[in-house]
Amino acid sequence: MLRPFQFKEEAGWSHADQLLLCLDTGSWRTVHPVVDNDKCSYCGFCSLYCPVQCMANKGDHFEPNLTYCKGCGICARECPRKAIAMEKEGDS
Repeated sequence: MLRPFQFKEEAGWSHADQLLLCLDTGSWRTVHPVVDNDKCSYCGFCSLYCPVQCMANKGDHFEPNLTYCKGCGICARECPRKAIAMEKEGDS
C-alpha cells in the first residue's frame, strides 16, 4: 500500500530525530538558482544556508535540485564568489 506521505512531519529543518514530509515545491516558484561552475569554490555555503536543503553535492560544485527548490534566493545571497544567479522561470 502506498502511503500519501513519505515522512511523518513537514518542516524546513531536521534535527535528525524525526522523519520529514518531502514535497515537490518546485512547480510554483518564479525564479530559480543557476550555478556558474567556473566561479564556484565548492565552499558549501549555499548548501549550508538552503532552508529546504536542496543543494546537491556534485563533487566539485553544488547544484540545486529544482524539484524541491522554492526559489528563495538565499543560496545566491550567501555565495561569497557570486557563483549563483537567480533567473526567471523559463529563461534558461
